[in-house]
Amino acid sequence: MKKHSRIVLPLTLLLGLMLACRLGRGGEATPTELPSGDEEITQPTAAITEDELPTAEVATGEDEDLSLASITEGLDGLASYVSHISIRYSGETDDGATEEALEMDVEFVRDPHAERVTVRTAESDGAVEFIQIGDRQYFVLGEDQCMSSSVGDEEAFSAGIPSPDEMFGGLSGAHRVLPDETVNGVLAQHYTFDKAALENASDVTWAEGEAWVAVDGGYVVRFAMRAEGKEPTTGHEGQYEIVYDLEQVNAPLDIQAPAGCDSAALEFPTMPDATDIASMGEMLMYNTSSSLDEVLAFYQEQMTAAGWTSTGEPFISEDTAMLTFSKEETTATITLTVEDRKVSVIIMSE
Repeated sequence: MKKHSRIVLPLTLLLGLMLACRLGRGGEATPTELPSGDEEITQPTAAITEDELPTAEVATGEDEDLSLASITEGLDGLASYVSHISIRYSGETDDGATEEALEMDVEFVRDPHAERVTVRTAESDGAVEFIQIGDRQYFVLGEDQCMSSSVGDEEAFSAGIPSPDEMFGGLSGAHRVLPDETVNGVLAQHYTFDKAALENASDVTWAEGEAWVAVDGGYVVRFAMRAEGKEPTTGHEGQYEIVYDLEQVNAPLDIQAPAGCDSAALEFPTMPDATDIASMGEMLMYNTSSSLDEVLAFYQEQMTAAGWTSTGEPFISEDTAMLTFSKEETTATITLTVEDRKVSVIIMSE
């Protein structure tokens, strides 16, 4: 059995941002509200203007400047958090003008490790979720499509989603603004910046933004930027609005596996040396280094012990075998195939 293909979402907006910008990694301010799972993403409705950003008192002195290697700087010191990225784009394409939008939430718990990444685009009907709990990972698409596998045996399901560090480059020379502010419940130092502070931003023609960095911990609490520039591969002009928020810092978070996603993995036995375990709906797949005869004997014994009844004559050849079992109103088909000195096991029930 081949490992699952890398799941890459058609997030042209994100790809465009990474290619064109490599932008910044970096009173109570109003926190950005995290959208619900079924909330519709709204499209940008107005062009970006340079005079829309607020004005504030700028501190002077080199020690008041800020440089960030990454927008996620400081997160390694947090036990848990929720981050939210909102991106709006309006500009040109080969087919004319376009407006695009993307929302991405990350819920993270360090110990024991659990993480959920939720992605929504204006073009999609619902959210896509990537969940990891311990050594198990899940990919959820809509209400009735779910896949799970062991972490380490397979490439991470979320490998096709760029991280914030991949979306944003470096930031240097941002200017301190007084006074400090409480943002998302955290006392933070306020900074402003323009295009000159952006690293690797040769395709950006104009940019202004703000960043709020926690006084205690040095992590980015909020990052907001508006920019104009060209997508280098096409030369198309575009305008961007980006907001990053960090919330629920070190708060208790409960990240659960999606209900029913591991139903096949829990229902059927697997060989003790099983690797590359993956399940999707009522299908279970994995590899084993045991011989074909050993796997055949295992399922003939274990399925009977679990209350399944063999139906029909098994098909057995030199490198392939198929077994069929029934239990109440359920039929299970077990297909064994020898590949690269391993046995690929696929179990389907209906």
